[in-house]
Amino acid sequence: MIKVSVIVPVYNTEKYLAKCLDSLVNQTLKDIEIIVVNDGTKDNSEKIINEYLKKYSKIRYYKKENGGLSSARNYGIELANGEYVGFVDSDDYVKDGMFSKMYECAIKNNSDIVVCDTIMKKETSEYILKSNLKYSEDAVRNYIISYPMAPIRLVRKSLFKDYNFTEKILYEDLCLMPTLAIMTSKISFLNEGLYYYVQRDSSIMTSAFNEKQLDIFKVLNNVKDKFIENDLYKKYEKEIEYLYITHLLRSASYRFISVNNYKELLNRINLIFKKDYPNWHKNIYYKKSSFKLKLICNLSYYRLYTILKIIKKIKK
Repeated sequence: MIKVSVIVPVYNTEKYLAKCLDSLVNQTLKDIEIIVVNDGTKDNSEKIINEYLKKYSKIRYYKKENGGLSSARNYGIELANGEYVGFVDSDDYVKDGMFSKMYECAIKNNSDIVVCDTIMKKETSEYILKSNLKYSEDAVRNYIISYPMAPIRLVRKSLFKDYNFTEKILYEDLCLMPTLAIMTSKISFLNEGLYYYVQRDSSIMTSAFNEKQLDIFKVLNNVKDKFIENDLYKKYEKEIEYLYITHLLRSASYRFISVNNYKELLNRINLIFKKDYPNWHKNIYYKKSSFKLKLICNLSYYRLYTILKIIKKIKK
């Protein structure tokens, strides 16, 4: 029986792919399959994949036309035989015991979802990003507001029966991961950094602005609508509000402040909060947040854009 299927979308990552695959073929969990999805890569990634195919029977390889990260993940989910599904981006890598520890945690606690911490890897340094903020005594509430990155989660495959990754958008993890709480309350956190997220200049947070970054408005609305449709919005309204605070008022504002039409974009954010979340500053999770988050949120909300631009410039 396959315990875990690990889905690895590949698109133009030849410089990093071998390190990623090495970390997967050396997993201590034996009943594992590695589903490599070639999403129309144009570099030498396929040559590297073929070399690993010759050596490791646990690798299954598929090719498809380029459709983006979400498309490749959905394609892999359909092919997965595992009881649980995990995701690894092909320019990242994981610790050897990641899937063994996560699967053991899932079985021990009868969990549908297990979330580990992230090792944020920079060129000369690294730090741990905690998944469980422990802002609540309830695991589901902590899960909804947690860092939404898909690869730090092990998810029972059956949860993808009615939900999958939305294609052709940015922030696909944010769009799906919080909404899985609609499907289950059986969620566990593993207080250990097991996934190496390699931060590069091409990431959404550091790259130049493009129109697709406006998907953040659509994605957050989608999450909110899913909870409303399932009559769970009132129950988790504070958690959804906090997602808007962290991903829109904080992160998007900080990202958009460097854009030429930043006033238009930040005013749009401001209006959303005045209309839908006028008491956002009383949010129980916001009150427990860092000084930096609160500073950026307040500068954005009260339209102190010049100070926000100076802070971002100094940080650079």
